[in-house]
Amino acid sequence: MRLMIPVLFLVSGLCLASNVLIYNYDQEDLIWDSAVGDSIDTGYWVEQTLLSLGDTVDSGTVIPSDLSSYDAVFVMMGMYTC
Repeated sequence: MRLMIPVLFLVSGLCLASNVLIYNYDQEDLIWDSAVGDSIDTGYWVEQTLLSLGDTVDSGTVIPSDLSSYDAVFVMMGMYTC
């Protein structure tokens, strides 16, 4: 148990202030969100959550050829609608 606590602090420290890319495949696929009072895309709440955690977030419709500067990449593929 003693070993587990330093490991948890180390892992949580690595997760803070990360540089993250959010790739929005289809930014025209919007849904109304009453909490925001506007239409949002699929990556909106992912981006807001990461920003509130102190991460640096880049989002767009192009995946860079070199992803080595990013700690994580989220690929938003749209929403299923009938």
